[in-house]
Amino acid sequence: MLVRRVRLFLSITAAFFATMPGFAQHPEKTFEITSVRENLSGLDRDQGVNLSGSRISATNLSLRTLILQAYGVLDFQVTGGPNWLSTARFDLQATTENAEPIVAADLAPMLQRLLADRFHLTLHHESREMKAYVLVIDKGGPKLHETSGAPAKSMSGTNQRGSNGTATMTGSGVGMPALAYRIAQQPAFRGGMVLDKTGLNGYYDFTLQWEAGENAGSSLITALREQLGLKLSSEKTSVDVLVIDRAEKPAEN
Repeated sequence: MLVRRVRLFLSITAAFFATMPGFAQHPEKTFEITSVRENLSGLDRDQGVNLSGSRISATNLSLRTLILQAYGVLDFQVTGGPNWLSTARFDLQATTENAEPIVAADLAPMLQRLLADRFHLTLHHESREMKAYVLVIDKGGPKLHETSGAPAKSMSGTNQRGSNGTATMTGSGVGMPALAYRIAQQPAFRGGMVLDKTGLNGYYDFTLQWEAGENAGSSLITALREQLGLKLSSEKTSVDVLVIDRAEKPAEN
């Protein structure tokens, strides 16, 4: 179970980083060879995405999950689509043209084109007013350590673990949009939107610890303020939503 969660987290994070400011995207890059088959095992385990050089393989994932990874959004930001969007599972294999290694900055747009090609996926963006959390700088100022060296060459990501009632999140070369995204994934916030309004455009290294369990939400809010100098509050704001216009099960090959 732990392996599945880690693999899913890595794939979602990679897709999200590809949409962050400061990472160049190359729209011309595509997957040259793809194999997509419906997974009829009926099992919830053995799910994940694996990146290895020029190859990507996805196992037992719904189209909804693939969309979340390709567009770097949260579950509540996807609406519409066929009734099998979340229930049908698929196995996917793809390689890049000329065996060119896959880099995080290219993964999201390449996945988007693959879904459009194999699932005939079309969608549009809508702005909807809803309650969201906003991440801002606390009155005492930020307490963050900026990443040394070139951000694009440093390791970007977060790693989280829970032990003895304590949750720990570590980041290396992480921008504020990515931190806001990871906060939104915490159970205490029930997948709600967290928007970055810190105005901080750099990349940072940090370690964040808070109390797990029933008081996780309030503890995380306190930890952000005391350890990182950031404040989390709620307000109504416009949120980008993906509306699925069309999706079809792919022909197997």
